[in-house]
Amino acid sequence: MQDTHTKQTFYWQLHDLFRAVHGGEPPASESLTGQLIWREYFYTMSLNNQYYGEMARNKICLDIPWREKDIQKDLDMWKQGKTGYPFIDAAMRQLLAEGLKHFLYYLLDADWSVCAGNWMWVSSSAFEQLLDCSHCVCPVSYGRRLDPDGEYVRRYIPELRNFPVEYLYEPWKAPLEVQKKAGCIIGQRYPERIVDHSKASHKNRQ
Repeated sequence: MQDTHTKQTFYWQLHDLFRAVHGGEPPASESLTGQLIWREYFYTMSLNNQYYGEMARNKICLDIPWREKDIQKDLDMWKQGKTGYPFIDAAMRQLLAEGLKHFLYYLLDADWSVCAGNWMWVSSSAFEQLLDCSHCVCPVSYGRRLDPDGEYVRRYIPELRNFPVEYLYEPWKAPLEVQKKAGCIIGQRYPERIVDHSKASHKNRQ
């Protein structure tokens, strides 16, 4: 007979395992138990809030005017993995191909409360009193840190496969001769970036 574990059982089993391995209590920020707590928190916040997954009608969400124009066009480019930022585009293309990344529309095991809650958190639209979201993650430096050799990007964005790693996360900076040698002209075979991240993130933090 297959065991059925409640969230409480799972939580305390993690505590027992951590104690057995590390000889003490896990810190509150410990990944597995922390994620479980956040899941329950998002479930609670979405209770009796039918607009929890929206911005305009959601009473706990700050409706930030992210862009003055081309909003739908930008969203469509993002969904298709064509933002011009290779690390973001690689993630979106992996999602489109495999359905195993964190995006509600395509996700195979989507969780409405958790998905909406995380989007509000990372966008600083809600929960800013609980979590510091003042630092805006840079898709260039973040990609370089997680994938310094560019294997992930090259796998899901084959048009950039021959780009030197020094330009892989900022292909718009590559000289034209480098682009030609790599067989990918930016703005033709791979799109220009839809926004200057440094300028846009600075504006949205204000």
